[in-house]
Amino acid sequence: MIRIMCDADAPALAQLFLEARRRTFYWVDPSRFQLDDFARQTEGEQIWVAEQNGRLCGFIAIWAEENFVHHLYVDEACHGQGLGRALLAQGLAGATQPASLKVATRNVQALAFYHRLGWQETDEMGFCNITGPWRRLVLPISLHFLNTRR
Repeated sequence: MIRIMCDADAPALAQLFLEARRRTFYWVDPSRFQLDDFARQTEGEQIWVAEQNGRLCGFIAIWAEENFVHHLYVDEACHGQGLGRALLAQGLAGATQPASLKVATRNVQALAFYHRLGWQETDEMGFCNITGPWRRLVLPISLHFLNTRR
């Protein structure tokens, strides 16, 4: 089930966020990621959660004004079940403009996931002082719901 986040979800999502980032960004000193990062980094964002059997197993955080996917994380035990695609579909359901996101260039698993779903790389690149170089990807509005292949 995909639903909007409620306040009671915050502790579990903070833990998921911490664990997922420490695992995903394996090249970064794990102490750079803290439990309270979730609240700071998602403030003012629309957050949808994936829940299975009463357990939170993923979330998407979107800065709605810009249709910017700021965070998308799925618990490793739930990978391969389509939750990432479902979270993207729900989070972008009301979009009237192309969506965008940034991906660390060393995060090859995420890059492959987004490419499979039709996200396209742009010329915009940057550098994050924690995770290193990143690329901006965009998803044309016409592809928001059309491309769900694995």
